[in-house]
Amino acid sequence: MVGSFDSVILWKTWTLSALGGADWLGVLGSWAGIVIAVFVATFAILFNISDSERVLDRDLDTNRELRDAGVLNVISGALGGIPGYHALSFTELVKRMDVNARAAGLVAALVPLAAVVFGAKVVGLIPRMIVGGVLVFLGLAFIVEWVWDKRRLLPLLEYVVVLAILAAVIVWGFLIGVVIGIVLAAVLFAVSYGRIDLVREVAFGETYRSNVDRPATERDELRGLSDSVQILRVSGFVFFGSANRLLERIRGRVEGTTPPRFLVIDLRRVTGVDSSAVVSFVKALSLAEAAGSEVVFTAASDPVRAQLARGGVAEVEGLISFEPDLDRGLQRCEDALLSAPPDLAEALAEHPAGGRLDGLPPGLAAHLERVSVPEGTVLLHRDEPPGDIYVLESGRLGVEAVTAEGNRIRLRTLRPGVVVGEIALYTGGTRTADVVAEAPSVVLRIGRESIERLEAEEPELAATLHRWLATTLAERLTDTMRTFDVLLD
Repeated sequence: MVGSFDSVILWKTWTLSALGGADWLGVLGSWAGIVIAVFVATFAILFNISDSERVLDRDLDTNRELRDAGVLNVISGALGGIPGYHALSFTELVKRMDVNARAAGLVAALVPLAAVVFGAKVVGLIPRMIVGGVLVFLGLAFIVEWVWDKRRLLPLLEYVVVLAILAAVIVWGFLIGVVIGIVLAAVLFAVSYGRIDLVREVAFGETYRSNVDRPATERDELRGLSDSVQILRVSGFVFFGSANRLLERIRGRVEGTTPPRFLVIDLRRVTGVDSSAVVSFVKALSLAEAAGSEVVFTAASDPVRAQLARGGVAEVEGLISFEPDLDRGLQRCEDALLSAPPDLAEALAEHPAGGRLDGLPPGLAAHLERVSVPEGTVLLHRDEPPGDIYVLESGRLGVEAVTAEGNRIRLRTLRPGVVVGEIALYTGGTRTADVVAEAPSVVLRIGRESIERLEAEEPELAATLHRWLATTLAERLTDTMRTFDVLLD
């Protein structure tokens, strides 16, 4: 048998007076052990639930398991018990023995309960062979499964972690082994996560541009300036591993023969940054400043921007700027590359649109009506029937839509030389968005009746007009598909 024990009944009624007899200084002195016990119990229950799913080969409701464990720990703690959680070893044993899990759990609970009620002598009735045999069986089963069977299945680093945990348990004990295992697993995760390339570079001009709809001459000019902008899209949590990859990409461009004029870093998919990543951003800013490049951060969330600000990454005129999204960040770069003044409404007198309408079919000007559009005027309304088409001669138009929540969002910005309203003309459907004058503008209008009259009286000019509109639609579709292919890559 396991041995002889005193027949003292262990159950004592809980009373408030017992609190006065406790050695609270001794309890306070054990704060480290208490914290470690909570820490180990918290992580062990999460690990054991996931491993129990593997052992049982079925899904468990994690929320329910955590809730049940919490309730039982509250009850057990109130009665003087110790922290408890799912026992993976017992789960493995019950599975291997192919017995009823509820019955096994009930028996496992009745034995210590009997010892509490009737005294420790009840435990002395258990054969030593059973206790020792179960321990040896479980120990050997786990060693064979994880040390021998997994040697060819686990990656080398993960297998080394398993061996390190086993060695730590043998030398220093179970608790130290668990702590070392958690630390090594965290380090392994950091190394593996750092190897994932969370920084994606996309081409500017040819595939990535702002939603500003520009005439063909400006689009061609931007394609020729593709090396002037480096676009880096960052994802996930940025720490020293991924930040170093970002820094290497930036260093490779700014230290090259033709450093970019703008460095655009899109942070829309970044969930957070640590202090080491902020240091890398500061280094990147130093490299950009030395190369004469301007850094444009886009779509940074408030927590990320606050973390960058604490590290010294703040807006500096001509060096660092923050834009609400990638679209406006690219628009900023494009306007600067094209030497376009930011306020086109004030610059119309200095920069007339003359050369931007060269793409209009010859002879069409006589059929166009020149219309002045004040700022804020809705030129085209969503859901209205098709009718006139317009060519923007000067100013700026915005294509806007309304979300289900009632918020207005900008889809595109139109610059001089761009045609609008042609899609509804060909499809016969209603307008799909509102077109609003973002600045005092001048448009050239041609109505549907005028186009039908051209088709009857001047078929060659009408054919030229349709070819021009078809070319415009084809160019937009080509740009959209090119961008779509990049997004799928």
